[in-house]
Amino acid sequence: MWQEKVTDKTFLFGKSYLMDGFAFTINLLKPEPFEGNEVLFVINDLDDLAKSYASNLSVAPYGGDASALVLTLTGTTPKKDIDYLNAHMVTYAQNNLAIKNADAVNTLSFIDQQLQQISDSLYFIESRLEDFKKRNAAMDLSAEGAKVAGELQALEQRKAELLMNSRYYDYLSNYLQKEETNEQIQAPATLGIGDPVLNSLVSQLVTLQTELSVASNNQGQSNPGIKLKRQQLNEVRASLLENLSSLEDANQIALRNLNQRIQTAAAALQQLPSSERQLINIQRLYSLSENLYVFLMEKRAEAGIAKAANTSDVTILKEGSINKQIAPQPLQNYGIAFIIGFGLPLAFIFVKELLNNKIHTVEDIAKYTAMPLLGLVGHNKKESNLLANMSPKSALAEAFRTVRSNLRYMTSVGDGVQEGGKIIVITSSISGEGKTFSAKNLAYIIAISGERTLLVNADMRKPNNNTDLGVNSSTGLSNFLAGHISLEEVIHTTIQENLHVLPSGDIPPNPSELLLSGRMSAMVAELKERYDYIIMDTPPVGILSDGLELMQIADANVFMVRQDYTIKDFLRNIQLQYESGKIKNTAILFNDVDYKKLNYGYGYGYGYGYGYYAEDNETKSLWKRIRV
Repeated sequence: MWQEKVTDKTFLFGKSYLMDGFAFTINLLKPEPFEGNEVLFVINDLDDLAKSYASNLSVAPYGGDASALVLTLTGTTPKKDIDYLNAHMVTYAQNNLAIKNADAVNTLSFIDQQLQQISDSLYFIESRLEDFKKRNAAMDLSAEGAKVAGELQALEQRKAELLMNSRYYDYLSNYLQKEETNEQIQAPATLGIGDPVLNSLVSQLVTLQTELSVASNNQGQSNPGIKLKRQQLNEVRASLLENLSSLEDANQIALRNLNQRIQTAAAALQQLPSSERQLINIQRLYSLSENLYVFLMEKRAEAGIAKAANTSDVTILKEGSINKQIAPQPLQNYGIAFIIGFGLPLAFIFVKELLNNKIHTVEDIAKYTAMPLLGLVGHNKKESNLLANMSPKSALAEAFRTVRSNLRYMTSVGDGVQEGGKIIVITSSISGEGKTFSAKNLAYIIAISGERTLLVNADMRKPNNNTDLGVNSSTGLSNFLAGHISLEEVIHTTIQENLHVLPSGDIPPNPSELLLSGRMSAMVAELKERYDYIIMDTPPVGILSDGLELMQIADANVFMVRQDYTIKDFLRNIQLQYESGKIKNTAILFNDVDYKKLNYGYGYGYGYGYGYYAEDNETKSLWKRIRV
C-alpha cells in the first residue's frame, strides 16, 4: 500500500508531509555529500522487516550463574541497530508487565460490567425510597417489622452473593467452551469465591496458557513439547468443567434453600400493615444493591492496587552499543580466498586423479605391468595416417624406426641362427587404441629398410580398408583358410616396394576355428619362408580370444596402450596373462602420446625446437610461437 503512495513522488528535506494520517519529515543529517543530488529510500513492509530483524537477532546467556541474557544484532547501520535493540528491550519489559497485569485488568473489566448494571438498579431504588419517605415522613418501623426486615436483608445479601457466584460460573463455563481464545481468565479468588479446587485449576489453566503461548511463538506447532502442553491444557479444561458442574449444582441447592426461607419471611411480611410492608421491601432492595455495590467497589480497589503494585521482572542492565566490526574482515577474507584459490584446485586435481581410470603416463604403465616398453608414438596431427604420405624425417616416422629397432632386438635374442621370417603380432585390449594404425606404419617402416614384409589383417570380424596402400581387393585370409582360394590370390602388392598385404577377406561365421585350423599353420610356415617379417593385425584380446591364439605363434607381441584411452584394469589383466605364461615376449607400445602431458619432456621430445624433425622447420602460427 505505501509503495503505491510514495512511488515516483518527490519529497523535500525538512518539510512535513501528511499521508493517510501518517505525518513524517525527512531530515538530511549530512548535507555536504548530497548537495544537488536526489536521495532514494524504500518503505519496507512491516512483516518482512520484522522477520529480517528477527533473523539477525541472537540471544545468548550472559555466562556463569547470572540470570541475564545478551542480545546481539548484526546489521549494516550501527545507529539504527542500537535504536532497535533499545526499543526491543523496553518493549519486552513492557510486555512482561502487561502479562503480569492481565489478571488484574480482566478482573477490573468484569467488575466494571457488573457495577454498571448494579448502578442503574441502585439509582432506581434510591429514587423510589426518596419518594416514599416524602409521602410518609413520620412513619417508623415497628419492632416486628424491623425484625422481619433484618431477616429478609440477610437472606437477600446471601442470595446476592450466590447469584454473583452463579454469574462467574456461567462466565467461566462459556470461556472454557471456546475452542481458541486470546483473553486472559480472571481468578475466582478476586471475586470472593474461595473454593480451593476451583482456584487451583484456574491457576494451572493460566500457567499452561502462558507457557503454550511462549512456546508456540518460538517453535513449530508439531513440536512434541507443544503437543504435550496442549494435552495437559485439555485435561485441565475437562477437570474445570467437571468441577464447575458440581459447584453450580451446589449453588442451585443453596439458592433454592434461600428462596424457601425468603418466601417464609415474605409470608410474615404480609402480616404487617401495607405501608410498613412497602417500606421494608424498598429498604430491602436498596440495602441489597448497596451492599453488592460496595462489595464490587472493594474488589475493584483490590484489583487496582494489585495492578499498581506490579513491576516488570525485566531489568535493562546496559543499553545497546557497538561491539565490533564483523564484516568485512580482511584477514578472514584473505584466508578464505587462499583456501579457495589453492585448496579447490588441489581438491579438483585429487578427485580427478582418484576417478581417473585411464593410462596417462609411462609411470602408469610401469605401475600396472612388468612388460617392457617398446616405444612411444606421438599424437598424429596430420590428416593421413600412413607414413608413406608424410615426411621421412617426421617425428612419427622416427618413432616407428625406434620401434623397428627394438623389435629386432626382441626377435633376435636367443635365436642363434634360426631360419625363417619373424612373426610380430600387434593387438590391444579394446578397439580404438591404434592397433591397425601401428601395424600399417610398422610394416611400412620395416619394408622401406629393404626387408620383405607382409601385413596380415587377421581381424576377420572387422575387415580393414587398405586402399591407402593401393589394395582394393575384398578377398583375403578368411577366403584362403576356408579353402576357396589360393594363397597367391590373396597376397597383394602395395605402393611400397617389399611390402605386401594379406587382407582379412569376407566375414566368416567361425573366425576362431579358422585361425586354429591346420591350413592356418601351413600358411604361417610358408609365409615365414617367403618374408623376413610378418606383421599380424589381430582382434582385441580384451574382447575376443582370437588374438591370444595368434600370440602363441608370434616371435614378438606388441600390446597397444593409448594415452588417456586404455583402461588401467585392462593392463592389469594382460599382466596376469603374461605372468601365467599364456603370452610371452610381449612389449608395450604407448600410442597417441602428448609429450606435454608426461612428467618429463627431454628424450622423447628431444628434437622439438632444434630443427631435428621435419615439424621443427614448419612455419608456426604466431600463437604457437608465443606459447613456445
